[in-house]
Amino acid sequence: MNRFFRILRGLGVFALLLLGFVMLLMITPTFDGYDLLLFHFGVGFWFFLSEHLTSMSFDAGTWGPGLGAFLLATLLAHRFLSRWAARTSRHWSISTTFCLALIVPVLFVITFIIPG
Repeated sequence: MNRFFRILRGLGVFALLLLGFVMLLMITPTFDGYDLLLFHFGVGFWFFLSEHLTSMSFDAGTWGPGLGAFLLATLLAHRFLSRWAARTSRHWSISTTFCLALIVPVLFVITFIIPG
């Protein structure tokens, strides 16, 4: 029951933050400065995807080898880093490697967001 209330509290905080964001957009009727920046990050990516999603390739021959190379690099990095951690008397877990590996997709998404 305690977990249920933590989840409910988290949803309440999220709802309040979302309401605060909407109120911030309503307070500033002209979009310039920070509110325009928030609008671009909050809503702009949806419009970008709706325009460019059709031009992206969903063929497994295109993204399959890239995903395989990414997973292989993650496993090799985990093997290397866990052995390094064992030599230096530290602990290294698969979740730490996974968090480090997620930097690559984030950088990939940033290349789509920032043109040029």
